[in-house]
Amino acid sequence: MTHLFVSNGRNPMTPIFEVLQGPVRMAILKAAVEMGMADILAEVSDPKGIAAALPGETDIENLTHFLDSMAGLGLAVKHGGHYLNLAFADTSLRKESPVYLGDMVLNLSRMQHRNIHRIEELVHAGSPPVKKEDRLADESKWQASVKHLTPYQRAGIAALAADTIEALPEFKSASKMMDIGCGPGLMCMEILKRHPAMEGVLFDLPAIISLAEKEVAKEGMGPRISYIKGDYNTTDFGNGYDIIWASHNLYYVKEFSAFFSRLHGALNDGGVFISLHEGTTGEGTAPEHVVLSRLSLALEGQNYVFEKGEIAEHLRRAGFDSVETSPLDLPVGEVELTIARKQRG
Repeated sequence: MTHLFVSNGRNPMTPIFEVLQGPVRMAILKAAVEMGMADILAEVSDPKGIAAALPGETDIENLTHFLDSMAGLGLAVKHGGHYLNLAFADTSLRKESPVYLGDMVLNLSRMQHRNIHRIEELVHAGSPPVKKEDRLADESKWQASVKHLTPYQRAGIAALAADTIEALPEFKSASKMMDIGCGPGLMCMEILKRHPAMEGVLFDLPAIISLAEKEVAKEGMGPRISYIKGDYNTTDFGNGYDIIWASHNLYYVKEFSAFFSRLHGALNDGGVFISLHEGTTGEGTAPEHVVLSRLSLALEGQNYVFEKGEIAEHLRRAGFDSVETSPLDLPVGEVELTIARKQRG
């Protein structure tokens, strides 16, 4: 008798069925966000009450099927025919929550899924024209995206960034840091909260800095933070930094040699540059979460991605004395943490 199990006990057909369920999972999550189901379930729990809270006519039987699928996905729990939010939905999918991620889900879905229904077409025809609002290097794209990044950073990424930098031996003696490509600025602010004597500089495009300024005002950190508005390819960084941080934003550097040399010059002797970006391996085939999430963008000619060790090599060529890389786990998957130190004078 032939066995279908491989040596580790995993059936070789299992990946097929896992993949088949992927689009269903996404469709359930997207529909739950678009219908505001987490907000509804916070107020009512029985199908008739839920139906009454939805606009227009509602088919109770199909609504029940959908609610069951939410429970199956782990967004809700069903007990005695009633439905309640589970922790993730209650925390991250209710619009009143400070860490509401629904808009981010929809934004990332538009980016990661808009071309997957026509893979075969684009394999034959090549990359299609990209609308201005969908161009990743366009300022207006990121201006629209910053509001989605704010709750994502607030939900834990800012704290992770602060944990990473606080662990550096240079942290306690640092007096000035720059967050380059800062977005809403929450990561820099969380780092400054861990070091009351340090000042911060937020660097980003003008439209994005205007949004970061509002977040800084909300946190009451205006006296400790200054701003540089511009394109990091051409705008002066200033100098005197003990720490420079860059997370998932160096994709649009035009001349790496010049860029990293400018970063080197902006740091004090003994200063540290920290980068958090993906690092692909296997000739661009791994890790899976990077390759799959960027397929839609790659098919339209926007394949912004770094190979493992690529940023480290640029930093060595720019004159950094010590460059180390290590893996770091994020909610999206494993990324590459690169820490480069400038030699002390």
